[in-house]
Amino acid sequence: MDKKKILGTNEHMMNNCKNDARQHYVPGAKLTYATMLKQMLKQELGYQGKPKILDLLATEIENITKECYVDKNDIGLGQIKVVVPSIHDKPSWSQTIEDTALVTVTLHSPEDIEALKANKPSRLITQDKLMRIAKEAIEQEGVLSSAVAASLLNIKQTTVSKYVKEYFEREGRIVPLRGFVHDMGKTTTHKRWIIELYLNGYTTKQIQGRTDHKIVSIDRYIKRYKAVENIIEEIKTVDTTKISRLLDISEHSAREYTAIYLEYRHTAKIKRLDFFKDIEELTQKTINSVDKYEK
Repeated sequence: MDKKKILGTNEHMMNNCKNDARQHYVPGAKLTYATMLKQMLKQELGYQGKPKILDLLATEIENITKECYVDKNDIGLGQIKVVVPSIHDKPSWSQTIEDTALVTVTLHSPEDIEALKANKPSRLITQDKLMRIAKEAIEQEGVLSSAVAASLLNIKQTTVSKYVKEYFEREGRIVPLRGFVHDMGKTTTHKRWIIELYLNGYTTKQIQGRTDHKIVSIDRYIKRYKAVENIIEEIKTVDTTKISRLLDISEHSAREYTAIYLEYRHTAKIKRLDFFKDIEELTQKTINSVDKYEK
């Protein structure tokens, strides 16, 4: 009886370990530079001190290595180099090697392991990874296209577009892929995201923090939207062909801005037309009331 109980208990324990998905990612989390340092200190240098001191030593050596041996051509664990369009390159039919940038992106990081151990859904992990590699490319003067991102993450290009949208809905931030940064393609929604944030009272600086877009570009989108808005309200037309010709913009852009205007004209939190003029008028009214009170 006792033997059966013991066997049953052991079997139950084994099943628990087998069914706990987090256990599968523990070994992978230890495959780091710090682990290699600790192995060297113990096996080759004969360190026999406390584990906490060993961890501290390995961490300090790793930090010193990063500070003193910085080389942009180095590739860390889980990273890969990829040739992408330069962030300064304007879209064109022909592209030369001078229009590209060699960037290093992180496809596998300790954060990914921790997310797997926490049983975070794989699609959310991939979305976070997509944001990470897109930002890494931007920081190195490059920009990832959705096709390149799909290839790196081993997913379909349509899935990338879906993940970009889901990430924005979840985190309120835009993944800075090339279609967004370089204002390309009819399926991009960067104008809408920027203008929606503006119409909901966000400042240019706040919009930049959420979209990773340059302030100059954000100001250009807002200025163009307000120009479309002024034409609609002054000429009393939503003829996008006429609007595009008057402002010298593409008809697709005119349609996009017009659609935003029609959707938000009654729901925006700020007064769209002559917003800064309204502030000046309110300020003048306040000054006049103070003058009247003093008299």
